[in-house]
Amino acid sequence: MLILTLYCTLISPFRPSLTKPANSLYRHNLTANLETAIRSSSIQQDPSEVLRRLDARILEYSHGEIGWDVFTLEYKVDPPIDTVLDQEATEKYLKLFKHLWQMKRMEKILDKGWMKVTGGARTFLRLPGP
Repeated sequence: MLILTLYCTLISPFRPSLTKPANSLYRHNLTANLETAIRSSSIQQDPSEVLRRLDARILEYSHGEIGWDVFTLEYKVDPPIDTVLDQEATEKYLKLFKHLWQMKRMEKILDKGWMKVTGGARTFLRLPGP
């Protein structure tokens, strides 16, 4: 829930970084972008304990991938919670986050495309006829 709430706020500071090749990303830049996103959103009101555990992460990448393909948010857990949320659960979370992140990205791309199409249709309808 926290992650999806962050999405809209995250897009602005992360967009320039995530369109670059994956090998040009640096974790400290992504972490700074995450801190900026948190400060400019309503989740800054969440307990500092929750926000302290949130971190930007770069997954392993291969040639040709861009930042969108390798970026993820990690939520770090401490004992005793780590007995329930073990490594397998963490890996499943990362896969789920990546899938949701890419779905949201596609939604934004489709929204932008739809706005262009509908804007173009309005312009076409206003053209004087023969």
